Amino acid sequence: MSAKKGWTQARMREVAKEERDELGLDPFDPLDPYELAEAHGIPTYTLTDLLDHGLDPETRDHFHAAGARDWSAALVPLGTARVIVENESHLEVRRRSNIAHEMGHHLLEHPFDSVILGEDHKEQFDPALEKQAAFISGELLVPDEGARKAAYAGWDNAKVARTFNVSEQFAQMRMYGARVIAARAAKKYSRT
Repeated sequence: MSAKKGWTQARMREVAKEERDELGLDPFDPLDPYELAEAHGIPTYTLTDLLDHGLDPETRDHFHAAGARDWSAALVPLGTARVIVENESHLEVRRRSNIAHEMGHHLLEHPFDSVILGEDHKEQFDPALEKQAAFISGELLVPDEGARKAAYAGWDNAKVARTFNVSEQFAQMRMYGARVIAARAAKKYSRT
């Protein structure tokens, strides 16, 4: 299946559900993206971990300070193996989202030839691949089935965020469509 073409939202939902099922999760269980990475044999390292492997402390300090906005995590090829390197200066909910996003690239078998380094020395990615990784990471962390049930139950963003261990902003993003569906159903039900 092509990395750019062929990945429908329905198929990405299926992949996310299969992954959650393999971890024994129901629609309201929070997914541990680190456990998912481990299940796929992908170790995760923080920038601080990489100090023991030759990372310059100034580089780590840069990404813990002003550069924290510029870089969150990366899925890195090492021969046929993969590792994830993450910026641990972010809040836990963002780190979880970052790891799920990188796992999305792995699960969708995105090629590594789509990453380029721009003139400003920042990585620039294929927007279609990033959109796919963002979609599947949302399904991994707050699955559609759980979002719909939460919408019908009237959960606010804070409750969704606590339940799935995501940020309230992430919860709002994942709940938007589910809330529209729940509102339409309520309107239809009130007419009958």
